[in-house]
Amino acid sequence: MRRVKRLNLYIIRQLYAAFAFFLLIFAGVIWLTQSVQLIDTVIASGQSLWTFVEFSLLVLPQVLVIVFPLSGIGAALYTLNRLYTDSELVAIMCAGHGPARLMMPITLFGLSIAAAQAIVLMVLIPIAGSELSDRTRAIRSDLAASLIVERQFIHPIRGLTLFIDDTGGAGEMSGIFLNDARDPVQPVTYSAERARFLSDGTSARLVMLDGVALAYLGNGELSTVTYEQFVYDLSDLVRDQSERTPRPSEYSVLELLNPTPEMLDTRYSEARYISEAHYKLSMPLLAMVYPMIALVTFLAGGYRRSGFGRRVIVAVGLAVFVQLIMFVCQAEVDENADLWPLMYLPQAIALAYTFFMLHYLARTRRPASRIAA
Repeated sequence: MRRVKRLNLYIIRQLYAAFAFFLLIFAGVIWLTQSVQLIDTVIASGQSLWTFVEFSLLVLPQVLVIVFPLSGIGAALYTLNRLYTDSELVAIMCAGHGPARLMMPITLFGLSIAAAQAIVLMVLIPIAGSELSDRTRAIRSDLAASLIVERQFIHPIRGLTLFIDDTGGAGEMSGIFLNDARDPVQPVTYSAERARFLSDGTSARLVMLDGVALAYLGNGELSTVTYEQFVYDLSDLVRDQSERTPRPSEYSVLELLNPTPEMLDTRYSEARYISEAHYKLSMPLLAMVYPMIALVTFLAGGYRRSGFGRRVIVAVGLAVFVQLIMFVCQAEVDENADLWPLMYLPQAIALAYTFFMLHYLARTRRPASRIAA
């Protein structure tokens, strides 16, 4: 018994070492794809580097939801391949440690991933998602921060372009260029030596001093007006400050299973809330069974000198197939809440495949030392 425990701990340590590696790689790649939008939001609104760091931390739970299952099956395949290649798995199986016993450390490893996935889905994502949405909305609603950006051509709305050469304190600016092409028939271009941004609740104005306004009259003529002070109305850019509608992912599982009238009085239907609740409950189970799929697929066929590339491809293909079923089932539940048991169909298929393969391996198991051609 002590030998079995030590062997299980050895395999689990190997799994966690590989898991940490794949987690770092996959999280970095997926985080880079997510950070492009964050960079655009932060730069366009003139925020600091620290704001970008905060946003990156808030988006990390969404990345981990994708990364945990990928890292789990990647770690299982890598560890099993290494143990087989170094003949360690052959020695283990020759000592009587068959597929059913090998399933124990794999199951414990999968359960730990499932627990981490559940914490992320049920705790971190509601908190981080809500904070990220609120922070993003606040930044985009800060008209002064989004307009007063040095030496960048910004486009607050379609047809409006603003360039500021230099900025000072209290909304003061110098070297202003403003092109208003919202009316394509008669565009107007303003330039000014100095300007000041004034905002008062629902109104906003750009007071330009010592400048020139150029307007195309439509008959081939250009009208030029020199002014000492010109007030340009930016009130159309002041965004609505009404309360934000939380997304379904920002609620807890209990709230999603019993949506209140306030939750239903939004663009989200009851079926969408029910679907999100069972998604949070079913995804950890799916992350748990991926390493099991890797084990039984890898053990099928015995040892081969030619390598195990085909089995790796089959295991990954099965995981992708199960995940696609999950997406299809979720789409159906989004339309009809009564179909919520479908959210657990992928896990049932994966477990059925695992038990079938274990039964098959138990019946057809050959001596581990026998080498297939």
